[in-house]
Amino acid sequence: MTTEENTAIQEFQYLYLGNIIVEEQIRSSIDTTSESFKALMESIRDKGVLEPVLVTPKDDRYLLLCGERRYLAAQKLRMESIPARIVNEMITRKDEILAVQLTENLQREDLNPIDQAKGILAFIQAKHPDLSEAGNVYNVDEVMSDLVMYNRRPESLPEQFASTVDAIMQISGKAYTSLFRTISLLKLVPKIQEAISIGKLPVSQGYIFAANLGSPDFFTIFDEIMETPVTNAILEKKLTAYKRRKHLPSGAVAGGKSTGPKPIPIKKRVEGLRIMKSSIETRTGMYAKSDLQTFLEELQAFTSFIEQQIETAPEAVTEKKPGGKPRPQV
Repeated sequence: MTTEENTAIQEFQYLYLGNIIVEEQIRSSIDTTSESFKALMESIRDKGVLEPVLVTPKDDRYLLLCGERRYLAAQKLRMESIPARIVNEMITRKDEILAVQLTENLQREDLNPIDQAKGILAFIQAKHPDLSEAGNVYNVDEVMSDLVMYNRRPESLPEQFASTVDAIMQISGKAYTSLFRTISLLKLVPKIQEAISIGKLPVSQGYIFAANLGSPDFFTIFDEIMETPVTNAILEKKLTAYKRRKHLPSGAVAGGKSTGPKPIPIKKRVEGLRIMKSSIETRTGMYAKSDLQTFLEELQAFTSFIEQQIETAPEAVTEKKPGGKPRPQV
């Protein structure tokens, strides 16, 4: 513990449970019927609370910063008081509270990967409310898009955002790639997040699903591996099979099925966007602000999607024409 931390946090004392306020925590929920929670209660019944909770003064009481499981277990055991470490300086700002919770909780073994991701996202949102678009919350897509920029062109981002990412990596001990993949879990649908939270789906396979949201067999594959688990290599092969089919020469057969027409060249898609821009320019005043705002939000989501695809796309794709001559890249 650093000198600053020694100054900020007192030696622990026992506090009455009724004097502790519980508000927003990193954990999304705590299952008080789970075997791990029952084991915690048995340990506290036999040995007491060995690790003090962390609190800060608030309105003549104390706000719980870390230790919600221990607090709830003590409540259920009808204990009157609990050992606590008290932060001397009152912490009231949401980003400060979340920073303390991140420091205390991210390296704890019992914090599941989804709660880790939610805690990191909540911290970024609290630190950068100014990055929200049109009054909406700074969402997962926007955060991931900025993380891609942080890795590729950090000079294009506000200095404060880079400082926040650096702080999270230091607090959590995560490298950039690990941080990016952790937040990507929040793009998964709730049932897949739940499978990761309870340990039914390994987090490493959660990363693979999050990196392959465009797979046409996405949910079928998830249901299959819930019944019959597979290795990471097999899962990735299943989810990316459509990509391998897509890059075969036009008209070739993959798995007994025709691959269909070759992809439309990117330069044609770019030209389509330019035509759309020109069309909007020539019709200035004919589109309502709300319609243009909706269109902008769709473009931003599409931009985030493309930036994520860049992370996993091959350096080049070369197809061959019949006769062995290479086709132009698309």
